[in-house]
Amino acid sequence: MDHRDIAKAFMKEIHAVGGSASVIFKDFDTGSIPFQFAPDYVIASGDMAKIAVLLAALSRIQDGEMTLDKCVIVPNLWINYDSVAFERGQMSYSIDELLSWMIVANEDTAANVLIEIIGLDYINECCMRFGLVNTRVECRIGQTKVQDNLRLSVTTAQDILTFFEGLYRNTLFSRPICEYAGRLFLRHRNNNGFTRYICDDIYTGRLVSDNETVSHEAGIFYLRYVDYFLAIFNSDPAATPESRIASQRMRARMSNMIYNYYLEREDAIRNLPYNPNAPYGENRY
Repeated sequence: MDHRDIAKAFMKEIHAVGGSASVIFKDFDTGSIPFQFAPDYVIASGDMAKIAVLLAALSRIQDGEMTLDKCVIVPNLWINYDSVAFERGQMSYSIDELLSWMIVANEDTAANVLIEIIGLDYINECCMRFGLVNTRVECRIGQTKVQDNLRLSVTTAQDILTFFEGLYRNTLFSRPICEYAGRLFLRHRNNNGFTRYICDDIYTGRLVSDNETVSHEAGIFYLRYVDYFLAIFNSDPAATPESRIASQRMRARMSNMIYNYYLEREDAIRNLPYNPNAPYGENRY
């Protein structure tokens, strides 16, 4: 299988699933983009809005306006009815705990408390300042006891790539802050998509959004010989429980294709003579 085979198979998957799709696959070692489909398509963000919230929180921390050990009260009014991490009721949490629950466990309550602390205007200003030009957070995330006017938060696969690559290359913030954020994504607990059909022990830093109308996943694969980014977004207002499962399986099949593509080359890459003066990535291909 080569890049052309992957592109052909990806297009078949995209056309088979309902709704609107957006996909981007980037090799971080070579900088090449072997496949992309509508990467700038503005789409309902779902839980991907949490990336914008994290971006703004990290900006506050970088500027010294907020610290990870700062504690805030999470009142009952802000706790989602389906929350697990916050089901014990009103308690005090540190910013570090809120960021962890938001990314690691995908907790909407943590995201909404951070939105309240940071403010939507600042979050959206950060998105523009850091190059996430088509990303906006317009409302709280998930079903809360505090009602919004149902404005739609949006993003693009390209914007999410900009964020993850900035963390990966330590260009968004200082290295310690980028590494802190990267570790949050490494701990993400959902395995219904990209890693569904991968039994190997691999490192992935991802975020998943599966709800009534969107089925999104994005993140970095850290393999032995290559690191790459993959984002697969699908939005379908007419989605059913069956079609949402189909979208998860589609993401898994597409991810598995790329993973196997690199595995097929691993033996050959491992046996290449190492040239310490070669440009980064050249020794792998």
